[in-house]
Amino acid sequence: MAVFKIEVELDWISEEGDLDSIIKAEVINGLQAKFTERIEKSTHSMLNKKLEEVAGKVTDDFLKKIMSDTVSTMTIPHKSSEWGSEVQMLTLSEFVGMRYDRYLKEKVFDKDGNTPRYSSDAKMSIHEFFINKFLEKELIGKMTALIKNARQEAEETVIKTLESNLKAQLSADLINRLNIPSLLKSLQEKAATLEAGSSE
Repeated sequence: MAVFKIEVELDWISEEGDLDSIIKAEVINGLQAKFTERIEKSTHSMLNKKLEEVAGKVTDDFLKKIMSDTVSTMTIPHKSSEWGSEVQMLTLSEFVGMRYDRYLKEKVFDKDGNTPRYSSDAKMSIHEFFINKFLEKELIGKMTALIKNARQEAEETVIKTLESNLKAQLSADLINRLNIPSLLKSLQEKAATLEAGSSE
């Protein structure tokens, strides 16, 4: 059996009020307050999420537009030569492209691919260095495979030639050792004498 303990403060009940209606009204008010609080919290969190998304999108779009407009319209002064006084106004993208081209063509490595101590020792650009390394790697790999295949084919050819030569020499050697030609000759002579003897 379950035991419930209920405490009620009765000082707020008026003399005209009915206990049932007052309890009912208080329960309804309490439920309404909880329900309203829960709805406010969920609405508040949902609104915060949506506001963050919209604010992030608006900020990103704004910065993107500002940066693209700024980058495309921004110009940088550039001297075309070190001795001349002529200055060109280049857009940022043109300037970056020009600097990148110069960086790729500038000699920054010695013949071994190391950073040189003196500028006169610089023989290769970064572009040439990576192309040479790539070609070296590819060529060494392909040449190694080619040499390996050629060596294997040469060994197989030599072995086959040796085998056929040995077979031919062994056959000739056996024929000479067994003296097969003289054996055949003596057999023919005996056959001839036997034929001559049988015909008489």
